[in-house]
This record gives sequence, structure tokens and C-alpha cells, in this order.
Amino acid sequence: MVRQAAKKEVTIAPVTVIYGKERRLVTDQLEEIIDIALEGADPQLALSRYDGDTVELADVLDDLRTTPFLSPRRVVVVRDAGDFISKYREALEAYVERPSPTGVLILTPDSFPSNTRLAKAVAKSGNVIACEPVKRYELPAFLNRYAQDHYGLTLGRDAANMLIELTGTEVGLLEAEIDKLAAYVNGPEGPGKAIRLEDVIALTGQNRQLTVFEVIDAMTAGEAGTALTGLERMLNQDRNAQFTAVGAFAWHVRRLYDARLLLDAGISKAEIPRKVRVWSQPDVFMRQVSHWHIEDIGALLGQLLEIDLAAKTGGDLRTALELLIVNFCHRPRGVA
Repeated sequence: MVRQAAKKEVTIAPVTVIYGKERRLVTDQLEEIIDIALEGADPQLALSRYDGDTVELADVLDDLRTTPFLSPRRVVVVRDAGDFISKYREALEAYVERPSPTGVLILTPDSFPSNTRLAKAVAKSGNVIACEPVKRYELPAFLNRYAQDHYGLTLGRDAANMLIELTGTEVGLLEAEIDKLAAYVNGPEGPGKAIRLEDVIALTGQNRQLTVFEVIDAMTAGEAGTALTGLERMLNQDRNAQFTAVGAFAWHVRRLYDARLLLDAGISKAEIPRKVRVWSQPDVFMRQVSHWHIEDIGALLGQLLEIDLAAKTGGDLRTALELLIVNFCHRPRGVA
């Protein structure tokens, strides 16, 4: 399973297949191989990129067999190559047996079953690289490696988990957030050594969490209009908000859930905010905790999970969150 191979570990072969639905990982791996294959040559002179659903095999083969100019190799990339492979499978099998001595063909389909003749042939004389989605439990370590490899910074597990809660599990968005955090940490005061929990809160989480805090507080008071206005502001504040809104809500609601468990266990209201890492407006937070029964909070978490799953399959996230707010504002609740 390829995560982010070091460049020295990449072997240039006449044919390479990089497959997987985690497109950011596929793209990262593709660009690494292109950089190594060209050895500093001008990509305009030695690199061709085609879309798999429109390119003809003849054009690809002509490029591969063209003598490279001011470059050791001619690199030809066929993106989204599933249909291309299906259409030209037998011809590709023949090409793998007798490839161009100076051509490098890179195919990036979503899948590449290992039991096909083509896959066996590429595995024998070329490279087959699987870019599988990073599992949720692997993400903190993956993000720490990304921060170390690219910026020489460590990312602690608490900071990584909060970043995931705020941003979601899409690798590309998470890497983009780390890019911004690295610039923040390596600010005017000099290079930092770590991305801390406080940095994630300050840069990634502050605006989103303050908005979520306000929305939950309005829901606590049964003020649907105010809560919906806060949601609208949250979804409009940046282009990635539609991907991160549910995670931001879930992160705050999980803290409510943990705090309510502590309250029901007899822990004092003064201690609870510190135990669940609430540093801002602890009195308002505890008002929310006191207002919501544990069953209400659990139901809210369940609905957020359903919304998240639906959004990933094309559901309307904005409408779903609006309905959730309205329903919970009018849901009978007692005050503990």
C-alpha cells in the first residue's frame, strides 16, 4: 500500500500503473515518478498528458516511440485510464512485452485487478502501485509523516485528531491544511518544531468552531432562526466549508457528550471544561451541557453521522443540516 514513497525508492520502468480512488495520493505518486524520469528536463519537451476517455492508442504509441529531445526519456501519462485500458487491453499487453527503450508510459486507472494478463505483465517488467485510501486510524501517523517530510515539523496525535475532526478525512484537504499550518508555525518569530493543538485551534479551528459554538448555543435556546443564520455564515466562510461542516459540528457535539457523561458522574462544573479541553467560554459551554440530556446529544451525533454518509454519496449537506437544526430546536428537552 503506497502512502508517500520516498523518491529514492521509486524505480523508473517502461510501464507503470498507479491506481486507486484516493486521487491525491495517485497525483502525488505520479508527479514523483515524472520528476525522476525526466531528470530535470523541460516537461514541455518530454512529457505528454492525455485523458483516457478521449485519447487514441496510436497517439500514445507515437509519443512513446518519439526520440526524446534534451531528455533521457519520453514520458506519456494517460489519466483516468480505466476505459483506455479496457479498449486497448490486447495492444497494451503487446506493448508491455516490447516497450519503447526511451518511453515511459504511466497509466492511472481507479482500479487494476491483479488477475488480468495485463496486470501480470506489468507487475513482471514494470511497476504497479496501489494508492489505497488512508484509513481513519492511520491518518494521524500519515499526517505526521507528511508534516515531517515536507516541513520538518512534528504533528502530535491530539493536534492531528482535531485537524481531522475539523477538516474531514479527505487527504488532499488535510494536506492543504498542514501546508497552511506550516506557514503559520514558521512565521516571523522563526521556524517552529511542531504543529501543536493550539496552532490547529488558532488557524484551522477558530472561525469554524466559534460559529459552531454559536449555532449549538442558539439550538440550546431553541432559537432556530439564529442557528440557521450561523450555519449560513459557516458554510459561506470558505470554499472547503461544505466538506468540513459536519466534522466541526461532530467535534463540538462529542465534547458535549463527554462533558455530559462527566456531569452525570458527579464531576463539578468547574472541572469539566478543562477535562474536555474547552478553553473558550467555559461557562457558555457548561450551559449547553446542562441543557442537553445524554440521549439528546447521542441522537444528534447519530444524525450527524447519517448526514456525513449521505453527503459523501451526493446528498444535500446544507439542507440536511438545516433540517437537523430546526428539528432539534423544536425537540422537547428537559433541563438537568
